Amino acid sequence: MKNKTIYILSFIVLMVGVFSFYDLGNTPNTNVPQGLTAGAMKRFVFHDRAIPATTTKFQDESGNEVSFSDYKGKVILVNFWATWCAPCIREMPDLNNLQNDLGGENFEVVLISENQDGIESSLKFIKDNNISNLTTHIDDNRNVARTLKTKALPTSILIDADGFEVGRLIGPAEWNSGDAKALINFVISKGKQT
Repeated sequence: MKNKTIYILSFIVLMVGVFSFYDLGNTPNTNVPQGLTAGAMKRFVFHDRAIPATTTKFQDESGNEVSFSDYKGKVILVNFWATWCAPCIREMPDLNNLQNDLGGENFEVVLISENQDGIESSLKFIKDNNISNLTTHIDDNRNVARTLKTKALPTSILIDADGFEVGRLIGPAEWNSGDAKALINFVISKGKQT
């Protein structure tokens, strides 16, 4: 009985240690300030090194081909979503407000719909839900998602002004929070220093 209690207590201490580590916002990238991936951004993972963004094309609402290189010089938050994805829908107002607050010459939220029925249903959702600060693109063959190895929706990928993926967050997030804005502003300011 005594050994069983020791094992249980050891397991509890280990689990508290693991959860404490993640709650502190530790990140494997030493170029990122401690605590930047805390709070609302604790699931955001910075890469150890920047990864070139894919050159795979997707389409805008008019059917024109677009690629991430079209945004070079601007930090972009690429959000893969779909109208049938409840967590995607839940974070859409935050993304809309984030674009309103930070969007401009240095930053833009880029929505890429994964709907398989074309862009019309995505455009209707944007209009019907007063998502007035965002437009959506479509990746109806999932070529961009496959190239970027995104397997879950929503997935948000942060690409720096030089066109490199610096990190990502899988699942919904509070994108209009102070934590999210601090993280994005860090990436914007880091690009201005180089």
